[in-house]
This record gives sequence, structure tokens and C-alpha cells, in this order.
Amino acid sequence: MYSQHTGKVSDKWSSYLLVYERILKSYRNQKVRLLEIGVQNGGSLEIWAKYFSNAKLIVGCDINPKCANLSYEDPRIHVFVGDATRDRIKSNLVELSKSFDIIIDDGSHYSSDIIKSFATYFPLLRCGGVY
Repeated sequence: MYSQHTGKVSDKWSSYLLVYERILKSYRNQKVRLLEIGVQNGGSLEIWAKYFSNAKLIVGCDINPKCANLSYEDPRIHVFVGDATRDRIKSNLVELSKSFDIIIDDGSHYSSDIIKSFATYFPLLRCGGVY
């Protein structure tokens, strides 16, 4: 699916494909709510929408202001711009969904930021979900 993707650019998949497939395949046909922190060019959100064709909601968040220009035809995809650990961003995300089945943190790669994101969003993970 990744190699055939022709939409927005996603360059972070190649090294994760086998791991994502192993961990997420049991969710593939479910009505998941997915949150991805760190969407860069937005291509991963399109790929998630294809992979999880029955998904209820696919939400991305990125600190890069250029992500405000991302738009999607798929009404399940939403993008928020800002620091995911800020209360304002979390409030906006929670307005869309009070919980998520899958949370992927590929934003900042600094340990302190990863810990903040985990502390902020792990409580929103549904029982049996994947962070």
C-alpha cells in the first residue's frame, strides 16, 4: 500500500512497515479512532485512511504551521496544528473524540517531549488500544 501511494508525501514508513503491520493488523477492519502526533507532509494520514478503510476518525497533529495547508477529501481525516501537549490542542482533539484506539507518536523525538505526549494522551487510549 505504501509503495503504491500517490497522494501526499510520507517518507517515514519504509522502516516501520513490518512493525506497523504486525502490531496493527488486528485493527485493520475495525471502526478505529486513530491519533497520529507528527504528520509532517500529511501522507501518512492518507495511508492510514486506506489501511483502516472502516476507521471512524483519523486525526493528525503537527507543530509545523505549514500543516495548516493540508486538506483532505476524506471527511474522516482532521489535522490540528500546534504543540500536541498544550491544553488548547488537547481540548480540540477531545472535541472530536474522547478516546482513541490507536495513538502513534512520531512527533518530537526528544525524550522529554515523548514523556509529555504519553502523559497527555495515554489516558485517552481505549482499553485494549495501542500506543
